Amino acid sequence: MAAYRTVDFWAPALYANTIEEVAVPEPGPSRDPIVRHLPIKYGEFESVGVIKRMAAVNGGLLVADDQYRISALSLPSPDDETAVPLVTSQTAIPVPKAGSQWTGLAALGEGAISSLASGRVSLFSSGADVSGTLKVGRPVLTLSTPSGPGVGGSNTFALAGKEVEISVWDATRAFSATPSSTSATAAAANKRKKDDLAPGEVWRAKNVAHNSLQIRQPVHHLCSSFLPNSTTDIVTGTKAGNVRRYDTRQRKPVGDWKAAREGGVGAVIPGANEHELFFADHSSLTAAMDLRTGRMLYAVPGVAASAAFMLALPTPSPAFSRTAGLATISSDATLRVCATTPPALHPSKGNASVTPGKKGSVVGAVGGVGVGSFVFRGFGSHRDVVPPKPEGEDAEEEDYDEDAEVGEEEEEEIWGGMGEAEAGDSEDEDDDDDEEDDDEDEEMDSESESEDEAPKKKKGRK
Repeated sequence: MAAYRTVDFWAPALYANTIEEVAVPEPGPSRDPIVRHLPIKYGEFESVGVIKRMAAVNGGLLVADDQYRISALSLPSPDDETAVPLVTSQTAIPVPKAGSQWTGLAALGEGAISSLASGRVSLFSSGADVSGTLKVGRPVLTLSTPSGPGVGGSNTFALAGKEVEISVWDATRAFSATPSSTSATAAAANKRKKDDLAPGEVWRAKNVAHNSLQIRQPVHHLCSSFLPNSTTDIVTGTKAGNVRRYDTRQRKPVGDWKAAREGGVGAVIPGANEHELFFADHSSLTAAMDLRTGRMLYAVPGVAASAAFMLALPTPSPAFSRTAGLATISSDATLRVCATTPPALHPSKGNASVTPGKKGSVVGAVGGVGVGSFVFRGFGSHRDVVPPKPEGEDAEEEDYDEDAEVGEEEEEEIWGGMGEAEAGDSEDEDDDDDEEDDDEDEEMDSESESEDEAPKKKKGRK
């Protein structure tokens, strides 16, 4: 049995109180993905709904469901195939507006942070226990936190949305206010001057310049992400279809590139390689961009739906035959693993929209997963399983082989016997022909005798 490696994920399911364990085989020989649908044991807590967001926190998972509950899950050991996730704590989040959606859930320091489209931001310090709440006056559509070993323990997070310009916050200061002062701050948000920062807000971007008609451009960020190992470099995707890059040392974007083919840019994620950014728009385009120039390097073919969530994958050791650098979950409820190509050391020159020779492809796909964020578990190892043969099948095959194998001498005897049989059949046919001729002669003689006898009888009567 040949061994092969897999890319493993925790993914949401289409059904309530269920999580999926997905293992996608490495690029190479065609193999089927391994999918396990695990029920969640909730015990004394409420049943977990359909999972919409999840984040890896302190060796477990923090999940947000469609019932506006945050649940902390302890995960089973990879070696124990019978164990299931267990709910260890749970909190219901108040939802002031009907139809509000989860817009973010991410690890932050030793805990996690979540956001709703209504503008409610919650901080979790231990499991699913809420340690602070922040209310932003306008719709928050994206939440992001720094990642990488260079920013371990950082309490920085970023918020953006519809008429909410991208801003960076310090969690310690933002959530240290008492509930009364927090509500007072939210009430005074509309009275605050345009450039004044809220308590805990350390930086806020400034809108881009007016267009050629001197009309103000609307602020509408759909997604955001910090660059790896940085708390100052941020990229966002806008509803207008632009990808913007910000440096918190200045307020206006340092890069603003039109990237979408149709609709807005709904997902962005930096790649594992320097200057590499993956993005997706609302027309099923999934592509890579060079952050030095803002040019699209290549598009990933074979993606039939818009990617709603993205994960950049690290390079395993030893590396795969093809670099699997990106994983996505699209609106068609499919998890895809894509092969990618790193950017060149030096950016190419010219006006071409796609760099020649740079291509991506889908190397693995799993359908029927939930549409929500997912978590990279790591690289696993599996073996090809050969199903056992039924009892007696080997003996029947041996008998068949013995009957099928005929020697040359036996073949000659068979063909010789067939020749003798044909000769005997021909002699029998000749004898039958002679007998038929004799019978015909006898019939003719008897007819002639009867004709001679007839006139004699007439003479006797006379």
